[in-house]
Amino acid sequence: MNIASGYIESKILLIVHERGSILLDKILPCLPESTWNQVFTSVDALSRQGAICLRRRGFDYELWAPASSAAGPVKSTMLPPTARYDLFPHAA
Repeated sequence: MNIASGYIESKILLIVHERGSILLDKILPCLPESTWNQVFTSVDALSRQGAICLRRRGFDYELWAPASSAAGPVKSTMLPPTARYDLFPHAA
């Protein structure tokens, strides 16, 4: 993680925790210094870490903070731990 992505991720976490939940499209104006790709990549990383949760809402995605747990980040049980779904498979 570089400094820019760390900053974006911390801002996203702050926004999600303050609001409880927010649509992905509504978070973009909160981060005017960041590009769509930077925000999307940060949301993807935070979701994979279990720091935020994503839920599809029609044509948009809702971000929300997982229930706090003393055991650490929330782990998804819907996919095997080896499953990986790249949202931008050609971007590298």
